[in-house]
Amino acid sequence: MSFIDSNQYIIAWSIYTLAGVGCCLVWWKWTSPVKHQGWRDLMRGLVVVLIFTPWYVGEAPELYAPAIVVFLMDLFLEEAKNDMKGGLALLFSAFFMLIVLTIIHVRRNRSHKI
Repeated sequence: MSFIDSNQYIIAWSIYTLAGVGCCLVWWKWTSPVKHQGWRDLMRGLVVVLIFTPWYVGEAPELYAPAIVVFLMDLFLEEAKNDMKGGLALLFSAFFMLIVLTIIHVRRNRSHKI
């Protein structure tokens, strides 16, 4: 058994993570002209949530995939009775991101007023 065969899951996630970081860097550059810091942070946060939220694949809790891929596979390949767990994971991640951005915005405004 070769190194690639025995470590393909780790290699795939490493490549995906590097590609995700590259996409985020490009997105950061594209959103830098947005003047309103709140909208810019929201756009950046949504991209980070969509790219980096993992979720387990099917009934195997030891194997993960990007939640957006799991959600789209559930949406297009499964029947209507599906749970859409990947979408639920994205929803919770987006909610957490909004809470973090709200805290950052409140702290930023407090420091400007003092």
